[in-house]
Amino acid sequence: MDVRCCIFNNMNSGQNKRHKYNKDKFHAFVPDNYTVIDVYSPSDLPAAVHMIREEGINLLMINGGDGTVQRLVTEMIKSIPEENLPIILPLKGGTTNTVASNIGVRKNPLDSVKIIIDHIKAYNNGENSLSTLPLRPLKLTDKKYGTKYGFLFTNGLIHKVQQLFYKQENPTFSTVVNLVTTMIGGYTLRSQSVKKYFSKTPETILIDGVRYPEDKYLMTFASPLQKLLLWFKPFYNADAKGIDKFYFVATAADPWLIIKNLRIFSTGKQVPPRTYNDTPSHLSIKAEGGYALDGEMNNDEQTELTIEEGPLMKVLVVPETVRTSYGITYRTHFNESLVSMHKRSSAEL
Repeated sequence: MDVRCCIFNNMNSGQNKRHKYNKDKFHAFVPDNYTVIDVYSPSDLPAAVHMIREEGINLLMINGGDGTVQRLVTEMIKSIPEENLPIILPLKGGTTNTVASNIGVRKNPLDSVKIIIDHIKAYNNGENSLSTLPLRPLKLTDKKYGTKYGFLFTNGLIHKVQQLFYKQENPTFSTVVNLVTTMIGGYTLRSQSVKKYFSKTPETILIDGVRYPEDKYLMTFASPLQKLLLWFKPFYNADAKGIDKFYFVATAADPWLIIKNLRIFSTGKQVPPRTYNDTPSHLSIKAEGGYALDGEMNNDEQTELTIEEGPLMKVLVVPETVRTSYGITYRTHFNESLVSMHKRSSAEL
């Protein structure tokens, strides 16, 4: 396989906006045969995807946050046949970088790309392999707004906290930490201004065609990824899932019970009572209130949608040096038995 690389920069995402990770900074060191795109508006996405398709790009580094990855993946799936979708590598150019964190990307976008360039050069010379992870994004079909493809669906309590997050001026990762701490501490201290966020959402959920028995939920969330923000890796027996299903949690448990046992529940070691924590293939959800997909907020008063598997994509598994920061090598969060390695044959060389 000849690797044709493209770096896609969303110049409105959090880290790119703060540090100006634009094409000029990448052009200072990337090879001449790399394509680098700066995008400032969602309306530019169709033209960018057209270029990716026409130039036969088969490795796409996405420099933006979770919302950037979701919007670009959605546009590509709508425009490029599944078998021609490029390998993707999300970089840490956003305010939240859940997809990148699951793959183990720890360095800033410039340093990550420098390492990947050397990795690809060694692959082209037959000196190493390229490793990829198969991944199916969620296919979310909203009755009102149509279909999107993404990696983290949330509603209920998590959606309410996300609403607070995006109301902050220039929110950062520290904002997430502060909000989580405030919510937990406020509920523990019986703050009325905080307790209202823990009210349960009236919701009807069908899981693989069968109605789940609860009528109100504290929160629900779905993802093909094992790890959410901070330390939250809440899915039970996560490594047992293949690529043919996604993770889903819907809990109607008492909020105080969740908080008292937060460490156990949030790391998937136990499942709270009145909770679904498993891997369905299809969901139908009708709920009061809105939801978020990869941080993109829908704040309607009513929600009606389905969630199922999207098409098969491949994510580049990064070298260990991309996962190393300040002398610490961070772990990845996926089932390593699913990884495929490709080495150039002597004929290709």
